[in-house]
Amino acid sequence: MQENIGYQIELQLHCRGLKDADTFTKSDPQVVVYQKPFVNGVYKDWTMIGKTEVKLNDLNPNFQKVFVLDFIFEIKQPIRFEVRDVDGDNFDDLGFCETTIGNMFGAQNQILILPISKGGKLITQCDRVPVQNEQLTFKIKPQILKSLKWCGQPSTYLKFNRLAQNKNKFFVLKTECALTNFPQFKPITSKKLGNNFLVELYEADNKYVDSVEINLDILKSGVIQFNGQSGAVQFVFEGFSAKQLPSFTDFIRGGTQLNLVLAVDFTGSNGDPRQPSSLHYIGGQNQYLKVIQTVGEILIAYDYDKNIPCYGFGAVTAFPQLRSNDTLHCFPMSGDPNNSEAKGLEGIEALYKYSLSNVTLSGPTYFGPIISESMKLAQLNKQQENDIYMVLVILTDGDIHDMPKVEELIQQASFLPISIIIVGVGNDSFDMMRKLDGDDFFPDGVSFYNGRRDLVQFVPYLQFPNPQLLAKEVLHELPDQLTTYMELIGKLPRPPQQQIIQ
Repeated sequence: MQENIGYQIELQLHCRGLKDADTFTKSDPQVVVYQKPFVNGVYKDWTMIGKTEVKLNDLNPNFQKVFVLDFIFEIKQPIRFEVRDVDGDNFDDLGFCETTIGNMFGAQNQILILPISKGGKLITQCDRVPVQNEQLTFKIKPQILKSLKWCGQPSTYLKFNRLAQNKNKFFVLKTECALTNFPQFKPITSKKLGNNFLVELYEADNKYVDSVEINLDILKSGVIQFNGQSGAVQFVFEGFSAKQLPSFTDFIRGGTQLNLVLAVDFTGSNGDPRQPSSLHYIGGQNQYLKVIQTVGEILIAYDYDKNIPCYGFGAVTAFPQLRSNDTLHCFPMSGDPNNSEAKGLEGIEALYKYSLSNVTLSGPTYFGPIISESMKLAQLNKQQENDIYMVLVILTDGDIHDMPKVEELIQQASFLPISIIIVGVGNDSFDMMRKLDGDDFFPDGVSFYNGRRDLVQFVPYLQFPNPQLLAKEVLHELPDQLTTYMELIGKLPRPPQQQIIQ
């Protein structure tokens, strides 16, 4: 499991056309900001995180107060703004509005305009708090001290963990297992160490020996020492080099969009949609709808026009404009061969329900045609130099029947601006999906290996029934996948786009 992809962002607020609650003068507005903390998979009650200053006699205020917020891409982070007309210790309610931090940061130019419930508009303006984002490369050379015998077990390895401010540790990487009398480990490359971290020493049989809490300056000084029951061992760190890397938020600020493409499995193994046991049951909120709502809500925030291509596979179709006698493995859920797009989350849900009433579930389960179609869109974006990174989300209930073709396509997609997220619904073992995920293929801390980029993420829905935990797990790897692709093709983010608020 990787650490949360988190950043801090700065937020400033503006209002336009506020309601005038005063009789002889204009309102004196102030905005109070609330968040819903997400703790252990559960949202807590609204918690106030701060207030703007009060602007006297101003219905179009530009507040100077800057809020610093934690932004975690894969978690929905609700935020609420209450606008007040302040009069000493009392106030009149001027209305409220709600959104998410993802919506604010994903908006074009990071500027979002929200209607206030009692009139007027609230404008949010975000920027990322500047942080260093370095990729470090260095070599490690173990040296046994004379007093150390290691009880006949000279093979060791190191684990590096980043330390958060609360001292929680997040695994970053581990070295290979090397004999301590060998010259050195293989060179280490990492962009997730941070400044403070915990280095743990283990013997080859995974027996814990010792740990040292250090910072980057200490590491660069050259030597750290561990103490075991049989003595001590030193590790020499040398050959340091640092490379500044752009972050996920740098690309979003520079105008890069995430374009969602949705693909839904309509094969017969899902069961008759008229029966409550069906994964496509039309009489209630089935698993497919829940995943669409949870994942789609977050990704759509980063898509400017909210037009989402939606495809189905594994069914015989009976749409007015698209009828087939054979199973189709890639068809528009709209039933219109000339328009596969839905508008926003509500549009996706409507197309899904429309498809269920116009298809006969069939089979087998082929991913190849869906991936090929998405790759065509990604290739077109690449050729036209659009700042668009595509995210193909495949919802399916079973294993893949064209696995060799799919593996070949994923290899080819490594150099295209695309990620593939597979969500398994139902109780299947999903062995092939786990193989595509590649967690056993890529070494720790490595996202490009043997000509293949880590671009696939698989999550079994039933293991994450909580919507927030599901979204977190499904989207967790996406920021790294985007930045790895950009680094692979040598593309840097554009400068943040500026827009003057009138």
